[in-house]
Amino acid sequence: MKSKLFAVLFLALSNALILDAVESNFGKSSTQQFIYGEITTVDNEKYKGHIRWGSEEVFWFDFFNSTKMGNDNLKWLSNSEEEALTQGKAEKKNWFGRVVDYGWTTKVDHNHLFACQFGDIKAINVHSGDRVILEFKDGTHYELDGGSNDIGTKVQLSDDELGVVKLDWRRIKRVEFMQAPKDADTAFGKPLYGVVKTVRGEYEGFLQWDHDERLDSDVLNGHSSDGEMDIEFGKIKSIKKDDNASHVTLNSGRSFKLRGTNDVNNGNRGIIVSTPNYGRVDITWGEFEEIHFKDVPDNAGLAYDDYNGSKKIRGVVNTFDDGTISGDLVFDLDETLQLEMLNGKADHVEYLIPFSAVKEIKPMNRKESKVTLTNGETFLFQGSVDVNEDNDGVLVFAGNDDKPHYVSWSEVKSISFEQ
Repeated sequence: MKSKLFAVLFLALSNALILDAVESNFGKSSTQQFIYGEITTVDNEKYKGHIRWGSEEVFWFDFFNSTKMGNDNLKWLSNSEEEALTQGKAEKKNWFGRVVDYGWTTKVDHNHLFACQFGDIKAINVHSGDRVILEFKDGTHYELDGGSNDIGTKVQLSDDELGVVKLDWRRIKRVEFMQAPKDADTAFGKPLYGVVKTVRGEYEGFLQWDHDERLDSDVLNGHSSDGEMDIEFGKIKSIKKDDNASHVTLNSGRSFKLRGTNDVNNGNRGIIVSTPNYGRVDITWGEFEEIHFKDVPDNAGLAYDDYNGSKKIRGVVNTFDDGTISGDLVFDLDETLQLEMLNGKADHVEYLIPFSAVKEIKPMNRKESKVTLTNGETFLFQGSVDVNEDNDGVLVFAGNDDKPHYVSWSEVKSISFEQ
């Protein structure tokens, strides 16, 4: 019952947030939800238009992923605090190494993965290798290095004069994002939208099939009893799982059983359901039952100017010794901005939610935390360092203090966030 409730709550939240988006974006072009910007090459050649990042991200609510370089927040810890933190991680690594006979390894780092929505980024400056400088709308910047296929990929841009240009990563110097002109068209197609039915409930929103296909012009690959098929998603009405194959029904009513590729069998990486400016859920093939595509509600996607940029994470940390500290927060010794993501799993479904949508986090035990959203809905999350004992703790910059207070995760009773 609890699992089904999670799915229902997310569906209700998605619908509410989409209605908010409809109101705030009334009269805006539906193409405003597509990534738009200007790319400058190493030879200072400039291209402007709608952008598709590799063969994947194309909307402002899609995620840019990488890894932060180093962790300057460690400087605020005392020697004993850092030693305790490092020792705990090392012991876990050593235990794993002994179990699988990998030897005794003690190397521990505190680098963190990074993810945010493209709509929160002002610019990406490409440097040598896999290193980039990410700029946000208020001038804040992060130095990132690799960590995903978002770094090093070809970037497609729909140029008014040239058509779609595929730019090599090594040729790109800077990508600057901006609001698209209202009359700007996109050559990439229309977004996929619909309802995903799982063993525990239903989710509605913008869709990514197999973590990849997200446009009606993208193609579903599979083998029927008569041969290979490549079907545009815009022609598909529904897909229903059948063990290690799928029944695909077209808008015309024709139906085929397809197998043999990761688009239609258990090699599928998962189905992502996104809600603009809220986050996403990632549904595994094991949880998936069927999907029904439908038209996108009018103006459901947010435009670039609707993203809030880089407000700091602020809140109140309550400790088990009845202490209370408030101020700017560094969550997990890492996240400082509301545009960054809280990650957790509930009933085999993975959630990534911006801190701007989080009201409270309350650790329940070593493995789980109760997370309350700004609309009052609650989830019991597990399966990530954001919500379990592997969390590096919280720094609180209170008032005019010269240095922040450090609260280890074991001391945290609850954290209430200001929005």
